Amino acid sequence: MTKYLGIDYGLSHVGIATSEHTLATPLKSLRNNPNLINRLVDIIRSEGIELVVCGIPEGKLAPVIELFAINLRLAAGVPVDLHLETLTTQEAVQKLREGGASRAKRKDDHAYAACLIIEDYLELHNSVN
Repeated sequence: MTKYLGIDYGLSHVGIATSEHTLATPLKSLRNNPNLINRLVDIIRSEGIELVVCGIPEGKLAPVIELFAINLRLAAGVPVDLHLETLTTQEAVQKLREGGASRAKRKDDHAYAACLIIEDYLELHNSVN
C-alpha cells in the first residue's frame, strides 16, 4: 500500500500529514525556513513516503509552490503531485472548532489542512480508478 505525505504550504508554516488509505493523520507544522526541504526529505525517508501531495491554491502563491514541489521532488527522489486546494487552512480551523478541539490543537491548523488536502486527493483518485 502506498504511503502518502500531504503538504499544506504556507509562507510562514508548512503543515504535513500522512496517509496509507483514505484517512490522513496530522504530523506537525514546520516553520518555512531555508532548512525546510532538508527536514521534509528526512521525514519522507523515515516515514517511507512514496508519493507527496502538495496543495496548490489559485493565485499568487501558485508559482512559489510549483517551484517548491520541483525542488522537493529533486531532493527527495519521490513524485510530488500538486492538488488544487483553496482555503483548506480556514476549513481545518472551522472543523477543529466545531469538534471542540483545544486551543493547542487549533494552533496546528496547517497539519490538519494537510489532512484535508491528502484526503481530497485520495478521494478524487480513488473515484477515478
